[in-house]
Amino acid sequence: MKDNKGSPTKKRKANDGRVTADGTHDVNTGTNNDGGGFLSSFSEQRNDASSSGPSPTENNSSQLDRMEQMMARMEEKLSTVSSLESRCERLEAKCNSLENILESTSLSTKEHIDRKFDSLYIHLEQKCNSLENRLDTKVDSVHEKVDKSLKFHEYNEMLIKNQSWEYSADVHSMDEPIYDGFSAFTARHTMEDAQDLKSITTQMRQGEFPRTSGNEKGVFVGMYDYDTQDRDAVNNVLLPHWREFAAALQQFTPAINMLPDGCESSFRFHNVQLNHDAMLLIKEALIGKPFHLLSFVDSDNNEDVVPIGMSVDAILDIVESNKHLQKLEIGMNRIGRDHIERLCSAVRTHAALMDLDFSHSFEPGIGDEMLTALLTIDGLKLEKLAMRSNNITSRVSTLLSDFLGTNPRMKKLDLEENNLEDSDATLIANALRTNTTLRSLDLFDNGITEVGVESLRLALCDESSLNSVADSNHRCNIRLIGSSTLRWNNSSQDMGKNRGKKIYRLLSSRNQTMYNVQHFGDIDVKLLPNMLEAVQKYSNDGGNDCVKASSIVYEIMRFWDQVTPFIRRVS
Repeated sequence: MKDNKGSPTKKRKANDGRVTADGTHDVNTGTNNDGGGFLSSFSEQRNDASSSGPSPTENNSSQLDRMEQMMARMEEKLSTVSSLESRCERLEAKCNSLENILESTSLSTKEHIDRKFDSLYIHLEQKCNSLENRLDTKVDSVHEKVDKSLKFHEYNEMLIKNQSWEYSADVHSMDEPIYDGFSAFTARHTMEDAQDLKSITTQMRQGEFPRTSGNEKGVFVGMYDYDTQDRDAVNNVLLPHWREFAAALQQFTPAINMLPDGCESSFRFHNVQLNHDAMLLIKEALIGKPFHLLSFVDSDNNEDVVPIGMSVDAILDIVESNKHLQKLEIGMNRIGRDHIERLCSAVRTHAALMDLDFSHSFEPGIGDEMLTALLTIDGLKLEKLAMRSNNITSRVSTLLSDFLGTNPRMKKLDLEENNLEDSDATLIANALRTNTTLRSLDLFDNGITEVGVESLRLALCDESSLNSVADSNHRCNIRLIGSSTLRWNNSSQDMGKNRGKKIYRLLSSRNQTMYNVQHFGDIDVKLLPNMLEAVQKYSNDGGNDCVKASSIVYEIMRFWDQVTPFIRRVS
């Protein structure tokens, strides 16, 4: 074979036996001709086959090409993937944007729907409330009409039933035997009391109220104060009349229910002597009766005198049965320690009970306990309290001062004829500096001297300056000793009028020495309109200390140079 320098493979002769350039051996089969032998033929075939395929370098190059192609395709695919990722990111961003838009739209729609719903709900609620109110008004009107009709029917039934009634007790004349042993004086008063009981009973049977005073309609029984030795005999004569009275009172409820709104129904028992049987009759007749006012004032019970009227226990039984009660008066009786809790319970449980009068009813020590028990009731709603002549002492003054300092609902407090002293007046005066609800305080006939009076005066009218006058108590009127208190007391129900008079009175007194302007720089600016108004209103009030308004104006003009800086500060 001829060497071919252009070929990458060089071969020796077939019988050379040396390694060929491609690293294979040329096997000699014993024949010298090129075409001799099987092996030679096979070798040639192999050589031909070998020479016909690619070389290793070509294979490597081809593989590199393929790899490059694969890499290129992979890069294309990666580029495609990157492009897809970019598109996915854009789609995701778009989805997020759409989601945000949708969420915002949903939220806006929800808020709009909520607003619409709330508006519709409020509108419907208002409609329902309006309809409910109208319905309630109509129902109340119907109930009121039905209630009035029922009350009127009961009242008419009472009148019809009483048409056949006759007074069964006899009213004896003074010369009849029943009065044997009576003095003429006692017999005459017993006969008159019997006549009064008959008259009162007859009026109740006719559906009428025996007593009318202003807006008060009620039953009033007052009797002569008989001597102790005559009372049993008098009670025996009057017992049949008490039976008639109690029976008429027992059936009198329809007449009480017929009273219009604003009309106060009352039952008053004053200085009435009763034996035990008569007292039980009256008590049973009063149980459950819807009187607004109950008043039981007996004759003066001295230490050696047994109570002669309604007992406190009987009164409390009546009180506990009457939820309409607004005022309770127990006077000149003997209220003991064992009654205090029942009385306080009535105050707590009776929503309408605002007025108590326990005058002349407590022995020493018990009055302090009663007042302490009342003032320590949580949320005490009493507006009027009278504890006259009940041996009230300094033991309760600190509690009373603290109570008044809280501005309670109390409008009137009567502590006349007790044992309070100057130190107690000072404590009360301190409370009055902040209290604006108490309108009347009665401290007359206590142990308060001019020292205590001065403490109270300073609370009501401190004239040390215009500011102190303006900041004084202008609500409470205090009853004390002497007439000197009238000058500084609060005589009007109008706080502004009391305040204005006090301001003008101070300006008037200072005007006499041309002393006002020196104090103008110290007054509160807000007080200036009140000061000018007081001068205008009360300069012609007619009092001895009144000064013409022109005189005060002249004083201001005379010291204009001193007043001008003050006016500039105000403006």
